[in-house]
Amino acid sequence: MSNKELSKLKKQLQLINETVSNDVYNLGEQFFEKIVLKLNKALDADYTFIGKLSENHNSVETLSLVNTKGVLENITYDLKNTPCQNVIGQNPCSYLKNIPELFPNDQLLIDMGIEAYVGVPLYDSKKEPTGILVCLFKNEIKDTYAIESILMIFASRASAELEHMKLYDALEKHKKKLESTVEYRTKELNKKNKELESSNQELAKTLESLQKAQIQLIQSEKMATLGILTSGVAHEINNPLNYLIGAQIGLSNYFENHQSLDPENTNILLESINVGVKRISNIVNGLNQFSRNNENMNEDCDIHSILNNCFEMLSSISKHKVDIIKKYSEVTILVQGNSGKLHQVFLNILSNSIQSITGHGKIEVVTKIKEREIIIEIEDNGHGIEKDILHKISDPFFTTKPPGQGTGLGLSISTSIINEHNGALKFDSEPNKGTKVTINLPLK
Repeated sequence: MSNKELSKLKKQLQLINETVSNDVYNLGEQFFEKIVLKLNKALDADYTFIGKLSENHNSVETLSLVNTKGVLENITYDLKNTPCQNVIGQNPCSYLKNIPELFPNDQLLIDMGIEAYVGVPLYDSKKEPTGILVCLFKNEIKDTYAIESILMIFASRASAELEHMKLYDALEKHKKKLESTVEYRTKELNKKNKELESSNQELAKTLESLQKAQIQLIQSEKMATLGILTSGVAHEINNPLNYLIGAQIGLSNYFENHQSLDPENTNILLESINVGVKRISNIVNGLNQFSRNNENMNEDCDIHSILNNCFEMLSSISKHKVDIIKKYSEVTILVQGNSGKLHQVFLNILSNSIQSITGHGKIEVVTKIKEREIIIEIEDNGHGIEKDILHKISDPFFTTKPPGQGTGLGLSISTSIINEHNGALKFDSEPNKGTKVTINLPLK
């Protein structure tokens, strides 16, 4: 390898290291400009840009456009009859030379004197196309493998930043809408209170309606905000996960082409990486399932899958403390309803069971089918609940936890969700022996 090639490789490795550092992750709005400048220099490109796809998918608006002299003014770039049209929503695309002849209607490339092109697509966490990352060269290029590989690494990070911008805007809109809704409902409730001052009976009904409205508002805000934040966290986990997947594939290909000096050990190590990646993917999938925010009640909900997702999300507080015993039905159990809401029910119940256990304990989960009904039993050996308050535990705002440690809404909301699914929720408990929760739901 020549000194020039070695120097170029060092610049590219330095660029990758800088990108995964905390400094680059905290650049905020300056991220696109900083990264595009570094990419343009490290890859010896004449122009480099990151573009955001328009809502109608007909054009790209550059978020940062640079050349060898520095930052240029952003432009809007029509996709029709351009090489970018072959990249958006598809795969990395490269042209080593003769780009003006291949795309004679792309006047911008002709005016810029471009000879070669390398572009990679950007996607959000739902695999929807969001933009493009492109390097342009005035001279013919020999090899695009290294350029595409580096751009793909940065594409994942750039995609996360684009989605964060979109999620932040959505959160701001939701906040304004929520403030407006609260203001409107406050005015309405004040009006109702004045009208019902003369009637104790009507006042009691109004207070009951207010309590239900408070539960709905709190739940709506919590789930909307949690959905946005969880989606962002899941996508942040996906960024280094994609990095690991790329490294694992690269190592596998390397050992396949060049052979390993110790195949047995290298195969074990590669398989360990693969197992770890699958484990992280399962956790991310659980987060995405829980954070789904919709009101559809016609989804096919796999009860065993939902329970397993909840155990994944609670593993950090149950590990080394609780033995999980699963006695699932041998057949798959499907319920028609809302998967996100059922995740919330089981997460509430299981977290309560874990918190009720002092020292080391166990939680046993049994699923079975009886005629056209499914039965889920969740039993722990925690501290249990006194019989004189057992009937209150699903009342709104009732909690046995110390002040500041519980809202008293978890089981109330869970009961409402089970009722929405035409099911029933039952609690049996004995102090110092444990609690058994039985859920009945209609089988699909």
